Amino acid sequence: MGFTGTLLGGAIGWALGGPIGGIVGSLLGGTISAQRTRSPAAGARSSEGPSAAIALAVLMAAVSKADTRATKGEVSYVKRFFVRNFGSENAADLMQVYRRALDMELDIDAVCGQVRGSLDRPSRVQLLHLLFGLAAADGVDAREMEAVRDVGGRLGVSETEIRRVEAMFRSDEENAYQVLGAGREDSMDVIKKKYRELAKKYHPDRVSHLGEEFRELANEKFRAIQRAYETIEESRRS
Repeated sequence: MGFTGTLLGGAIGWALGGPIGGIVGSLLGGTISAQRTRSPAAGARSSEGPSAAIALAVLMAAVSKADTRATKGEVSYVKRFFVRNFGSENAADLMQVYRRALDMELDIDAVCGQVRGSLDRPSRVQLLHLLFGLAAADGVDAREMEAVRDVGGRLGVSETEIRRVEAMFRSDEENAYQVLGAGREDSMDVIKKKYRELAKKYHPDRVSHLGEEFRELANEKFRAIQRAYETIEESRRS
């Protein structure tokens, strides 16, 4: 069984190394076409985007299993997510990876170690953001949220940053402060400064090397920061 889309072709070499290779290799069945193994053409997208997509599929499976099994709703959410953001053919490939990972006993520490060594910090934070989105997709599940926090730590994301990303999926005013790393005692000048620093830090351009699909997803995180600032600004005016 091979991959049918185009997104993952550039990631085959990356995926066949390390623990994630055990998943991808079993899907390939040892057969990779010459087209797939050929070096990318000049100007082609970096393989970092496809490798991040494979890593996301595996980590999504790990989160889905955190409460003992993946629910039908979670599997449907993952499929819709992949189709919407990567196209139907690439989604089919990613769902193969996701389903195989669901059926395997995952060494999360080893998987996260491979991801940590392959992707830069902004890319790992982006993966964390997407995992929190999955955990909150069909109602916040404490075990899944804890699983995402655990993955974040293993990916080398700081506890402060993990809390900040998690807070983006809660809409109340208290979490708006958490998103910005601010306190109620801070002046609006201080809060505005924190907002500008984060807006620069989490700008979608920071993950543009992952490809347009991930850049669009990064816009969601960027908008969450904007919403947090607007929530606080509005509350201070009332």
